[in-house]
Amino acid sequence: MVNFTKKTMWISFFIYSVLTELLPGSNNILALNSTMAIGYKRSKFLLWGIYAGFTSVIFLSAIFTEMLSGSWSEIFNYLRYLGAAYLVYLAWSVVKSKPLHVNNLSEEHLVSNHKSDFWKGFFLQFVNVKIIIYGITAFSSFVLPNYQSILIIICFSLFLSFIGSFATFIWAITGQQLNTFLNKHFLLVNRVMAILLIYCAISLFF
Repeated sequence: MVNFTKKTMWISFFIYSVLTELLPGSNNILALNSTMAIGYKRSKFLLWGIYAGFTSVIFLSAIFTEMLSGSWSEIFNYLRYLGAAYLVYLAWSVVKSKPLHVNNLSEEHLVSNHKSDFWKGFFLQFVNVKIIIYGITAFSSFVLPNYQSILIIICFSLFLSFIGSFATFIWAITGQQLNTFLNKHFLLVNRVMAILLIYCAISLFF
């Protein structure tokens, strides 16, 4: 009975981890928008920033879950407003963006223009309340009640980071494969993605 209960708990943990990250979120929408506009290769700085920032937040969530257990709700109130404001800014950036005709630009020009996207993707994670709650919920509800070993906690951190990064990768590949089609409907697609970002911002308060 104990083994069955534990197995059920870990199945729930896996479902929670995968579905939470595959659902539309700021990371996935941003990755889709970038690869749609300029392709996967030229979006690598943004994607690396998302992966690095996501992994950093997951590890910080693991470290501070117990420390924040008494006051995290108050902290989230501030992060919620900051995260919502940043998502609205991203939505506005998406609406104002235009298709980039990459064939007319040199590789050096594209690289120099998009190196700063690493930090955009990286810092987004630290105001992304969804990711912070995702990490803290995973560790406080599933991991820490069962394990206290530093090595095991690191392994779970890497596992959660892999799931989140792989989900973003899937959305990025989708943008790459649908690049031609989506660019034909760039205005409509950008409006839809901006609305989804606004939805992500509003959902932080519910």
